[in-house]
Amino acid sequence: MTERTARSYVLDKPKGTFVLGDYEVPDPAPGSVLMKIELCGVCGTDVHTWQSEVETFEYPVSLGHEIVGTVEALGKGVATDYIGKPLKEGDRIGVIPAIHCHKCYFCTIAKTPEKCIDWKTYGTWPNADKKPYFTGGYGDYLYIHDPNSVFVKMDASPERGVFLEPMAIVVHSMLHAKIEPGDTVVVNGAGPIGLLTVGHAKIAGASKVIAIGRKNRLRLGLAEKMGADVTVCHTDVPEQKDRADFVFENSLNGYGADVVINTVGTAAGFAQSLDYVRDSGTVVEVGNFVDSGTMEFNPCKHLLEKGIKLIGSFDNEAEHYVRGLPIIADERLPLLDIITHTIPMGRLQESLTAIKDGTKLDGKEIVKIVLDPTL
Repeated sequence: MTERTARSYVLDKPKGTFVLGDYEVPDPAPGSVLMKIELCGVCGTDVHTWQSEVETFEYPVSLGHEIVGTVEALGKGVATDYIGKPLKEGDRIGVIPAIHCHKCYFCTIAKTPEKCIDWKTYGTWPNADKKPYFTGGYGDYLYIHDPNSVFVKMDASPERGVFLEPMAIVVHSMLHAKIEPGDTVVVNGAGPIGLLTVGHAKIAGASKVIAIGRKNRLRLGLAEKMGADVTVCHTDVPEQKDRADFVFENSLNGYGADVVINTVGTAAGFAQSLDYVRDSGTVVEVGNFVDSGTMEFNPCKHLLEKGIKLIGSFDNEAEHYVRGLPIIADERLPLLDIITHTIPMGRLQESLTAIKDGTKLDGKEIVKIVLDPTL
Protein backbone atom coordinates (compact mmCIF):
# COMPACT_ATOMS: atom_id res chain seq x y z
CA MET A 1 0.00 0.00 0.00
CA THR A 2 1.45 3.35 -1.06
CA GLU A 3 1.73 5.87 1.75
CA ARG A 4 0.06 9.23 1.34
CA THR A 5 2.29 12.27 1.64
CA ALA A 6 1.67 16.01 1.95
CA ARG A 7 3.69 19.18 2.35
CA SER A 8 4.83 21.01 5.45
CA TYR A 9 7.40 23.73 6.11
CA VAL A 10 10.12 23.53 8.74
CA LEU A 11 12.62 26.23 9.71
CA ASP A 12 16.08 24.68 9.66
CA LYS A 13 17.86 27.05 12.10
CA PRO A 14 17.72 30.58 13.59
CA LYS A 15 17.77 33.11 10.72
CA GLY A 16 17.64 30.09 8.46
CA THR A 17 15.62 28.79 5.55
CA PHE A 18 12.03 27.56 5.47
CA VAL A 19 12.30 24.12 3.89
CA LEU A 20 9.21 22.63 2.25
CA GLY A 21 9.19 18.86 2.65
CA ASP A 22 6.90 15.94 1.89
CA TYR A 23 5.88 13.86 4.88
CA GLU A 24 3.73 10.83 5.52
CA VAL A 25 0.16 11.81 6.40
CA PRO A 26 -0.80 9.97 9.60
CA ASP A 27 -3.98 8.12 10.34
CA PRO A 28 -5.11 9.81 13.57
CA ALA A 29 -4.44 7.82 16.71
CA PRO A 30 -7.17 7.48 19.36
CA GLY A 31 -7.96 10.91 20.80
CA SER A 32 -6.35 12.74 17.86
CA VAL A 33 -7.64 14.75 14.91
CA LEU A 34 -6.19 15.27 11.45
CA MET A 35 -7.05 18.79 10.22
CA LYS A 36 -6.87 19.79 6.58
CA ILE A 37 -5.62 23.37 6.68
CA GLU A 38 -7.63 25.96 4.78
CA LEU A 39 -5.75 29.10 5.80
CA CYS A 40 -2.93 30.08 8.13
CA GLY A 41 -2.20 33.66 9.07
CA VAL A 42 1.38 34.84 8.59
CA CYS A 43 2.21 36.47 11.92
CA GLY A 44 4.93 38.87 12.99
CA THR A 45 5.72 36.55 15.89
CA ASP A 46 7.00 34.05 13.33
CA VAL A 47 9.32 36.74 11.99
CA HIS A 48 10.75 37.19 15.50
CA THR A 49 11.18 33.43 15.90
CA TRP A 50 12.84 33.17 12.49
CA GLN A 51 15.20 36.07 13.19
CA SER A 52 16.08 34.97 16.71
CA GLU A 53 19.77 35.03 17.58
CA VAL A 54 19.23 32.30 20.18
CA GLU A 55 18.60 28.63 19.57
CA THR A 56 15.49 28.58 21.74
CA PHE A 57 14.15 25.42 20.12
CA GLU A 58 15.40 22.06 18.93
CA TYR A 59 15.63 22.72 15.20
CA PRO A 60 14.12 22.25 12.74
CA VAL A 61 10.87 23.74 14.04
CA SER A 62 7.45 24.08 12.47
CA LEU A 63 5.93 27.57 12.48
CA GLY A 64 2.45 28.95 11.76
CA HIS A 65 -0.10 29.21 14.57
CA GLU A 66 -3.13 31.16 13.22
CA ILE A 67 -4.79 28.07 11.80
CA VAL A 68 -8.25 27.27 10.47
CA GLY A 69 -9.26 24.13 8.65
CA THR A 70 -11.63 21.20 8.41
CA VAL A 71 -11.69 17.81 10.06
CA GLU A 72 -10.08 15.34 7.65
CA ALA A 73 -10.28 12.39 10.03
CA LEU A 74 -11.18 11.73 13.66
CA GLY A 75 -9.27 9.37 15.88
CA LYS A 76 -11.16 6.81 17.96
CA GLY A 77 -12.98 8.41 20.88
CA VAL A 78 -13.21 11.95 19.44
CA ALA A 79 -16.87 12.90 19.09
CA THR A 80 -17.01 16.55 20.20
CA ASP A 81 -14.95 19.72 20.32
CA TYR A 82 -13.67 21.34 23.53
CA ILE A 83 -17.07 22.69 24.57
CA GLY A 84 -19.04 19.57 23.68
CA LYS A 85 -20.30 20.38 20.19
CA PRO A 86 -20.71 17.25 18.05
CA LEU A 87 -17.88 16.85 15.56
CA LYS A 88 -17.71 15.04 12.25
CA GLU A 89 -15.46 14.92 9.21
CA GLY A 90 -15.76 18.09 7.16
CA ASP A 91 -16.55 20.37 10.12
CA ARG A 92 -14.53 23.58 10.33
CA ILE A 93 -12.40 23.98 13.46
CA GLY A 94 -9.89 26.35 14.96
CA VAL A 95 -7.07 24.99 17.08
CA ILE A 96 -5.53 26.66 20.11
CA PRO A 97 -1.81 26.42 19.31
CA ALA A 98 -0.62 26.60 22.92
CA ILE A 99 -1.00 23.29 24.73
CA HIS A 100 -1.25 23.61 28.51
CA CYS A 101 -0.65 20.80 30.96
CA HIS A 102 -3.74 21.46 33.16
CA LYS A 103 -1.72 20.25 36.16
CA CYS A 104 0.84 22.90 37.14
CA TYR A 105 0.40 25.74 39.65
CA PHE A 106 -0.47 28.29 36.96
CA CYS A 107 -3.01 26.04 35.25
CA THR A 108 -4.79 24.91 38.41
CA ILE A 109 -4.24 27.42 41.24
CA ALA A 110 -3.34 30.77 39.66
CA LYS A 111 -5.91 30.15 36.88
CA THR A 112 -3.53 31.61 34.30
CA PRO A 113 -2.82 28.65 32.01
CA GLU A 114 -1.12 30.97 29.52
CA LYS A 115 1.78 30.87 32.02
CA CYS A 116 1.86 27.06 32.11
CA ILE A 117 5.36 25.82 32.96
CA ASP A 118 5.02 22.69 30.77
CA TRP A 119 3.50 24.31 27.68
CA LYS A 120 4.03 23.22 24.09
CA THR A 121 2.82 24.89 20.92
CA TYR A 122 1.63 23.86 17.50
CA GLY A 123 3.64 26.38 15.54
CA THR A 124 6.95 26.12 17.42
CA TRP A 125 7.20 22.35 17.54
CA PRO A 126 10.76 20.98 17.92
CA ASN A 127 12.34 18.37 15.67
CA ALA A 128 9.54 18.96 13.22
CA ASP A 129 11.12 16.80 10.50
CA LYS A 130 10.43 13.75 12.63
CA LYS A 131 7.16 12.03 13.49
CA PRO A 132 4.41 12.95 14.22
CA TYR A 133 5.00 15.59 11.46
CA PHE A 134 2.47 18.32 10.57
CA THR A 135 2.86 20.27 13.80
CA GLY A 136 2.59 23.81 12.42
CA GLY A 137 0.22 25.82 10.27
CA TYR A 138 2.43 26.26 7.22
CA GLY A 139 1.46 23.05 5.49
CA ASP A 140 -1.35 20.98 4.04
CA TYR A 141 -2.34 19.39 7.35
CA LEU A 142 -2.13 19.86 11.10
CA TYR A 143 -1.98 16.71 13.21
CA ILE A 144 -3.68 17.57 16.51
CA HIS A 145 -2.16 14.72 18.45
CA ASP A 146 -1.29 15.95 21.95
CA PRO A 147 -3.87 14.76 24.53
CA ASN A 148 -4.13 18.28 26.03
CA SER A 149 -4.94 19.90 22.69
CA VAL A 150 -7.94 22.23 22.48
CA PHE A 151 -9.93 22.84 19.31
CA VAL A 152 -13.31 24.44 18.72
CA LYS A 153 -15.91 24.02 16.02
CA MET A 154 -16.96 27.14 14.13
CA ASP A 155 -19.56 28.23 11.61
CA ALA A 156 -17.59 31.23 10.33
CA SER A 157 -15.93 31.22 6.91
CA PRO A 158 -12.23 30.33 6.73
CA GLU A 159 -11.43 33.98 5.98
CA ARG A 160 -13.04 34.94 9.29
CA GLY A 161 -11.90 31.82 11.11
CA VAL A 162 -8.24 32.58 10.44
CA PHE A 163 -8.62 35.55 12.82
CA LEU A 164 -9.64 33.40 15.80
CA GLU A 165 -6.14 33.12 17.28
CA PRO A 166 -5.29 36.84 17.09
CA MET A 167 -8.81 37.69 18.27
CA ALA A 168 -8.21 35.49 21.30
CA ILE A 169 -5.19 37.68 22.09
CA VAL A 170 -7.52 40.68 21.91
CA VAL A 171 -10.22 39.04 24.04
CA HIS A 172 -7.64 38.43 26.75
CA SER A 173 -6.62 42.09 26.76
CA MET A 174 -10.26 43.19 26.79
CA LEU A 175 -11.02 41.11 29.86
CA HIS A 176 -8.22 43.04 31.57
CA ALA A 177 -9.38 46.40 30.20
CA LYS A 178 -12.91 46.22 31.67
CA ILE A 179 -14.33 48.82 29.27
CA GLU A 180 -17.48 50.56 30.47
CA PRO A 181 -20.13 52.66 28.67
CA GLY A 182 -18.93 56.23 28.28
CA ASP A 183 -15.27 55.23 28.14
CA THR A 184 -12.76 56.74 25.75
CA VAL A 185 -10.38 54.01 24.58
CA VAL A 186 -7.07 54.62 22.84
CA VAL A 187 -5.64 51.79 20.74
CA ASN A 188 -1.97 52.49 20.14
CA GLY A 189 -0.89 50.73 16.96
CA ALA A 190 -2.84 49.89 13.81
CA GLY A 191 -1.41 46.51 12.87
CA PRO A 192 -3.63 43.42 12.76
CA ILE A 193 -3.88 43.15 16.57
CA GLY A 194 -4.55 46.89 16.86
CA LEU A 195 -7.29 46.73 14.21
CA LEU A 196 -8.97 43.78 15.92
CA THR A 197 -8.70 45.65 19.21
CA VAL A 198 -10.46 48.68 17.73
CA GLY A 199 -13.35 46.49 16.57
CA HIS A 200 -13.63 44.60 19.84
CA ALA A 201 -13.47 47.81 21.90
CA LYS A 202 -16.41 49.23 19.98
CA ILE A 203 -18.45 46.05 20.37
CA ALA A 204 -17.50 45.93 24.06
CA GLY A 205 -19.19 49.28 24.63
CA ALA A 206 -16.52 51.96 24.28
CA SER A 207 -18.24 55.26 23.51
CA LYS A 208 -15.20 56.68 21.72
CA VAL A 209 -12.26 54.85 20.19
CA ILE A 210 -9.11 56.70 19.12
CA ALA A 211 -6.67 54.71 16.95
CA ILE A 212 -3.08 55.88 16.68
CA GLY A 213 -0.74 54.69 13.94
CA ARG A 214 2.74 55.58 12.80
CA LYS A 215 2.63 56.13 9.04
CA ASN A 216 0.54 53.51 7.23
CA ARG A 217 -2.60 55.34 6.15
CA LEU A 218 -4.13 52.16 4.74
CA ARG A 219 -4.15 50.71 8.26
CA LEU A 220 -5.67 53.85 9.74
CA GLY A 221 -8.38 53.75 7.09
CA LEU A 222 -9.10 50.18 8.13
CA ALA A 223 -9.21 51.31 11.76
CA GLU A 224 -12.06 53.63 10.81
CA LYS A 225 -13.85 50.75 9.10
CA MET A 226 -13.39 48.67 12.25
CA GLY A 227 -15.10 51.35 14.31
CA ALA A 228 -12.54 53.99 15.29
CA ASP A 229 -14.17 57.36 15.82
CA VAL A 230 -10.90 59.25 15.44
CA THR A 231 -7.52 58.30 13.96
CA VAL A 232 -4.15 59.94 14.50
CA CYS A 233 -1.14 59.48 12.21
CA HIS A 234 2.37 60.21 13.51
CA THR A 235 3.16 61.72 10.10
CA ASP A 236 0.48 64.37 10.63
CA VAL A 237 1.22 64.88 14.33
CA PRO A 238 4.94 64.16 14.67
CA GLU A 239 5.44 65.39 18.24
CA GLN A 240 4.43 63.06 21.06
CA LYS A 241 3.29 65.94 23.27
CA ASP A 242 0.93 67.10 20.53
CA ARG A 243 -0.47 63.59 20.15
CA ALA A 244 -1.05 63.36 23.89
CA ASP A 245 -2.72 66.79 23.91
CA PHE A 246 -4.94 65.64 21.03
CA VAL A 247 -6.05 62.57 23.00
CA PHE A 248 -6.90 64.67 26.05
CA GLU A 249 -8.79 67.22 23.96
CA ASN A 250 -10.76 64.48 22.19
CA SER A 251 -11.50 62.30 25.22
CA LEU A 252 -15.11 62.41 26.34
CA ASN A 253 -14.14 63.29 29.88
CA GLY A 254 -11.54 65.90 28.92
CA TYR A 255 -8.91 64.23 31.12
CA GLY A 256 -7.48 61.58 28.80
CA ALA A 257 -8.28 58.01 27.84
CA ASP A 258 -10.04 55.83 30.38
CA VAL A 259 -8.33 52.80 28.82
CA VAL A 260 -5.23 52.59 26.65
CA ILE A 261 -4.31 49.33 24.94
CA ASN A 262 -0.80 49.27 23.50
CA THR A 263 -0.36 46.93 20.54
CA VAL A 264 2.93 48.45 19.32
CA GLY A 265 5.82 46.04 19.75
CA THR A 266 8.40 48.58 20.90
CA ALA A 267 9.41 50.06 24.24
CA ALA A 268 8.81 53.51 22.76
CA GLY A 269 5.24 52.56 21.88
CA PHE A 270 4.59 51.48 25.44
CA ALA A 271 6.10 54.70 26.79
CA GLN A 272 3.83 56.73 24.50
CA SER A 273 0.80 54.85 25.79
CA LEU A 274 1.46 56.10 29.31
CA ASP A 275 1.04 59.67 28.03
CA TYR A 276 -2.50 59.03 26.80
CA VAL A 277 -4.15 57.62 29.91
CA ARG A 278 -6.07 59.72 32.43
CA ASP A 279 -5.30 59.65 36.13
CA SER A 280 -6.67 56.43 37.68
CA GLY A 281 -7.15 54.95 34.20
CA THR A 282 -5.95 51.60 32.83
CA VAL A 283 -3.11 50.71 30.47
CA VAL A 284 -3.03 47.20 29.01
CA GLU A 285 0.24 46.14 27.38
CA VAL A 286 -0.09 43.63 24.53
CA GLY A 287 2.43 44.62 21.87
CA ASN A 288 5.79 43.78 23.44
CA PHE A 289 5.37 40.01 23.12
CA VAL A 290 9.12 39.70 22.58
CA ASP A 291 11.89 41.73 24.19
CA SER A 292 12.21 44.97 22.22
CA GLY A 293 14.42 46.82 24.67
CA THR A 294 14.00 49.14 27.62
CA MET A 295 12.64 52.61 28.36
CA GLU A 296 12.90 55.19 31.10
CA PHE A 297 10.19 54.70 33.72
CA ASN A 298 9.58 56.85 36.78
CA PRO A 299 7.52 54.88 39.32
CA CYS A 300 6.39 58.09 41.02
CA LYS A 301 5.42 60.17 37.98
CA HIS A 302 4.28 57.41 35.62
CA LEU A 303 2.49 55.13 38.08
CA LEU A 304 1.98 56.27 41.66
CA GLU A 305 0.95 59.91 41.15
CA LYS A 306 -1.35 58.99 38.29
CA GLY A 307 -2.81 56.06 40.20
CA ILE A 308 -3.14 54.01 37.03
CA LYS A 309 -3.61 50.29 36.61
CA LEU A 310 -0.84 48.82 34.45
CA ILE A 311 -1.56 45.30 33.20
CA GLY A 312 0.44 42.95 31.01
CA SER A 313 -1.74 40.69 28.84
CA PHE A 314 0.27 37.70 27.64
CA ASP A 315 -0.88 35.23 24.97
CA ASN A 316 -4.25 33.47 25.32
CA GLU A 317 -5.98 30.30 26.47
CA ALA A 318 -9.13 28.26 25.85
CA GLU A 319 -11.59 30.72 27.40
CA HIS A 320 -10.42 33.47 25.07
CA TYR A 321 -11.00 31.30 22.00
CA VAL A 322 -14.50 30.36 23.05
CA ARG A 323 -15.34 34.00 23.75
CA GLY A 324 -13.75 35.00 20.45
CA LEU A 325 -15.93 32.74 18.28
CA PRO A 326 -18.99 35.04 18.16
CA ILE A 327 -16.79 38.09 17.67
CA ILE A 328 -15.07 36.81 14.51
CA ALA A 329 -18.53 35.85 13.22
CA ASP A 330 -19.93 39.35 13.87
CA GLU A 331 -20.60 40.91 10.48
CA ARG A 332 -20.19 44.40 11.94
CA LEU A 333 -16.45 43.77 11.80
CA PRO A 334 -15.12 43.86 8.19
CA LEU A 335 -12.39 41.33 8.91
CA LEU A 336 -11.91 40.35 5.29
CA ASP A 337 -10.79 43.90 4.49
CA ILE A 338 -7.77 43.37 6.76
CA ILE A 339 -6.46 40.56 4.52
CA THR A 340 -4.31 42.30 1.91
CA HIS A 341 -2.50 39.25 0.54
CA THR A 342 -3.34 35.57 0.08
CA ILE A 343 -0.25 33.58 -0.87
CA PRO A 344 0.54 30.04 -2.01
CA MET A 345 2.93 27.79 -0.11
CA GLY A 346 5.91 28.71 -2.27
CA ARG A 347 5.91 32.37 -1.19
CA LEU A 348 6.20 31.95 2.58
CA GLN A 349 9.80 33.08 3.07
CA GLU A 350 9.36 35.94 0.62
CA SER A 351 6.32 37.14 2.56
CA LEU A 352 8.02 36.86 5.96
CA THR A 353 10.96 38.81 4.55
CA ALA A 354 8.64 41.60 3.41
CA ILE A 355 7.11 41.79 6.89
CA LYS A 356 10.58 41.85 8.46
CA ASP A 357 11.80 44.61 6.16
CA GLY A 358 8.58 46.63 6.26
CA THR A 359 8.33 46.59 2.46
CA LYS A 360 5.41 46.17 0.11
CA LEU A 361 4.48 42.81 -1.39
CA ASP A 362 3.30 42.74 -5.00
CA GLY A 363 3.29 46.54 -4.90
CA LYS A 364 0.79 46.66 -2.03
CA GLU A 365 1.15 47.69 1.60
CA ILE A 366 0.94 44.69 3.92
CA VAL A 367 -1.69 44.56 6.62
CA LYS A 368 -2.39 40.84 6.91
CA ILE A 369 -1.01 37.96 4.84
CA VAL A 370 -2.67 34.55 4.90
CA LEU A 371 -1.27 31.37 3.40
CA ASP A 372 -3.64 29.17 1.38
CA PRO A 373 -2.08 25.74 0.78
CA THR A 374 -4.57 24.98 -2.02
CA LEU A 375 -3.20 27.73 -4.29
